[in-house]
Amino acid sequence: METFWIYLCVIAGNTLLATELSLEDRVQGIKDLVKNLANHTFPTCDLVLFTELTNYQTAEQKCRNFHLAASSQEEGHLATVNDAEKNEYLRMLLNIALPREGHDTYQYATSRWVWTGLRKTKNLKMKHMKKIVNRIPYDADDWEWHDGSHPQEYQNWNRGQPDQRPLKKGRKSNDYEESGHCNKRKCRQNHMRVDLDGKWDDAFDFEEHPYACDYRGRYIVSAELKTWEDAKAACAAAGLTLASARSLEETEELRSALTFFLGEAGFEGCLGAFGQGQNFLLGSSQVHCVNGEGKKSRWDPAHWAWVGGNDWEEEGNFKWLDGTPALFEGFPWIAKAGGDNGKVRKKKGKILPGQNSLSISKWGEYDDEFGDVERPFACECPRG
Repeated sequence: METFWIYLCVIAGNTLLATELSLEDRVQGIKDLVKNLANHTFPTCDLVLFTELTNYQTAEQKCRNFHLAASSQEEGHLATVNDAEKNEYLRMLLNIALPREGHDTYQYATSRWVWTGLRKTKNLKMKHMKKIVNRIPYDADDWEWHDGSHPQEYQNWNRGQPDQRPLKKGRKSNDYEESGHCNKRKCRQNHMRVDLDGKWDDAFDFEEHPYACDYRGRYIVSAELKTWEDAKAACAAAGLTLASARSLEETEELRSALTFFLGEAGFEGCLGAFGQGQNFLLGSSQVHCVNGEGKKSRWDPAHWAWVGGNDWEEEGNFKWLDGTPALFEGFPWIAKAGGDNGKVRKKKGKILPGQNSLSISKWGEYDDEFGDVERPFACECPRG
């Protein structure tokens, strides 16, 4: 049975009640958030799908290097799809990120599949491989996820798979024109991929497919330009909330997400430089922070993203959307402008709100801003 988010708003800014969205609605909402990201990514709170085509080893290395959580430098890994819900989630992501109608209809077309982290780690010797010809029964203990677990309780192999077909050097894996060639003495299908229907297949590691990494970060960033209110609604449509950062560590994680998904602004070394406060020491790498060009372009909306902090209820008393205080010790306001609480304005005879909405820069400083300005925004995955 489908469920939907229900919002009860009392004052612009804060929500009181919410129920869960269906999985399909969440995925569709996230699609709307990330459709204009430029680096071939489709991030969610559990997985990040990269649509670039790459072989298994390259995909594995890229996932290792993908860890946005500032509080953890633990290596990332290819996605673990060890239950039906996560498998369905990955199937939906692949279909939304790379719609079926945009694919070659051939079953083994490269973009119809996505690499995951399941690989065969036991019984790899030639003696065992020869027995496979005689259809040795499949043993889940031969296959392993990154954490050492095996696909015992859940598996979704396509009919007749895994078949563990060997391939001699120089041979193609199939007759599809973009399929790769074996460049070793003998290649084996020891890695698992998932197709548009959510079915599993064992594959050669030289094949090139999109790939999915497990995601342990907190934030999903959208390049869509929206007002603060519209950004809040867009996050809610994906089952998320407009982002909060409760510490300097979370602020750095959020800043890292902004620069990863949206690209750098060129001011990343400028934390504390604008305004030249008493603790600022100008270095050669920071000259651009205070020259004329820097002063003009640092307010470009593309360098900032909306977060959920606001002082709609009481001027100067900033809160996150759950009502908790937004300001913490050492809160990094941008010098001079941050927290200045600009007054209400008139536009075409209408009175517009003052600077009641928080935004964060790509170099990690906050500013209170007029909420009708359109800029990118960051959503937050559920805490806990």
